[in-house]
Amino acid sequence: MKRKTKIFATTLVCMLVCIVLALAGMKVYADGKSGTIPNGVYVDTVSLGGKTAEEARELVDEYVNSLANKKFTLVVDGHNVKTTLEEIGFSCVENNYIEEASNLGKTGNLIKRYKELKDIENKTLVYNLEFTVDDAKVTSFIESKCKKYEVDPVDAILTRKNGAFEIKAEVLGRTIHIDDTIEKIKATLSDHWDHEAVKVVAVSADAEPDVTKEQLEKVKDVLGEYSTTYASSSANRAANLDNAAKLINGTVIMPGEEFSTSGALTPFTTDNGYQQAGAYLNGKVVDSIGGGVCQAATTLYNALLKAELEITERYNHSMIVSYVQPSMDAAISDGYKDLKFKNNTDAPVYIEGYTVGRTIYFKIYGEETRDTANRTVKYVSETTQTIQPGPEKVTKDPTKPTSYRVVEQAAHVGYKARLWKYVYVNGKEESKEQVNFSSYAAEPAYVIVGTMEEKKEEDDKDKDKDKDKDKDKDKDKDKDKDKDKDKDKDKDKDKDKEESDKDKDKDKTDSAKPANTKPSKKPASSDTSSEKDTTTSKDTTADLKDQTAN
Repeated sequence: MKRKTKIFATTLVCMLVCIVLALAGMKVYADGKSGTIPNGVYVDTVSLGGKTAEEARELVDEYVNSLANKKFTLVVDGHNVKTTLEEIGFSCVENNYIEEASNLGKTGNLIKRYKELKDIENKTLVYNLEFTVDDAKVTSFIESKCKKYEVDPVDAILTRKNGAFEIKAEVLGRTIHIDDTIEKIKATLSDHWDHEAVKVVAVSADAEPDVTKEQLEKVKDVLGEYSTTYASSSANRAANLDNAAKLINGTVIMPGEEFSTSGALTPFTTDNGYQQAGAYLNGKVVDSIGGGVCQAATTLYNALLKAELEITERYNHSMIVSYVQPSMDAAISDGYKDLKFKNNTDAPVYIEGYTVGRTIYFKIYGEETRDTANRTVKYVSETTQTIQPGPEKVTKDPTKPTSYRVVEQAAHVGYKARLWKYVYVNGKEESKEQVNFSSYAAEPAYVIVGTMEEKKEEDDKDKDKDKDKDKDKDKDKDKDKDKDKDKDKDKDKDKDKEESDKDKDKDKTDSAKPANTKPSKKPASSDTSSEKDTTTSKDTTADLKDQTAN
């Protein structure tokens, strides 16, 4: 009896199992054939039950877009800057939730598939989305709308007045740490976000200035100084040198920084304080805006050499200059030549520049770390070659007479030279090194001469011919006058002869008269004398007229 009961129970259980499996199979078959996501499946709060994969995907996209329209506020040092999550690139992290949900109860053996479906019926399955923002869009938002609430730091300022340094302390600024702020926004969205408006406090901090009072306090020693004179310079050139000194004066170069002389002095314009003065161009001296500033660069160069700062760029002039020895000059030309140096010390460097009485001065201040008690430095110029200029270059000016000659530019002797640096310790030479090599071109004199000689000679010949013609005319006139005089003389002689004959006749008549009768006077001798004097006077007058015409 017991055995029959046991067999019956076992059979009943098997039947029940079969029924259950049949029902499960029917359910699994029905769900699998429908091609939809089982009920009870959610993505965040979006129900996907009974939806196809495509329908589910559309629902999720709409949900994410709705979240993107939520308000976003970034708080920057108490200032609320508002926008939307969409503007900062809000999106959900890529996932395969729709694919997984679509495959529930459709893969594996019958038992597994049935179990998955029953679990969903008993407890809903929720896929939680992860959200993020676009780094580039957050950065753009901060830079365009939040940067105005940052505060730039103010560097400490070093000035020199009345022979002493004065320091104005630095001022801290405020800055937004963009990368840290982005990470904070992402963490807010992933850490139990309630899917409502988002508010995040930006990560801000004090902004340190590049130059501090503590650093500038190290500037107290003269590292090098130099001066040159320009007593014979024009007023314009002197003004350019004074302007250059003012533009460089007060410059602070921090450790490791490089200073450009051309950068400090340009542009060479009247608006920047410059005037026209002589400058070298293509082997000639020409007027140029800013002419003469190379002397300022040269003076600074020698001060830097004495300070033993690192010269990173330097050019010599095309022709020799008079205010320093060969190889001790430094030329600058906007966009072509420059004088640069690097602050290779551990302290800031301050440049003081000024002019007094046609002399320009530069002093380099910093922190002296050299052994100035036992160590000395000397720079020596060595000329290795002297080059004489060639024949003068003549420009002919046809508008000037041959006597015209002007030296437009004097000849320049050329040189090749090098600069040596000697270091002495306790009076003994420790080292010798070449600082630079310089080559200066020789240039001939430029002369302008007149070439009007031929034309003038022709004009003079024409004038001489005219004068000769005038002389011939005067001579003809004199000949006519002489002929007239000769005729007058002949007339006078005939007259005198007639009178003489009359006198003879009279004498014959008078000879018959008594002897006590007085004879009459004869005027012939005095008349001749008078005529002679008159003729002499006329000849002399004619000679004087000829001399004036010449």
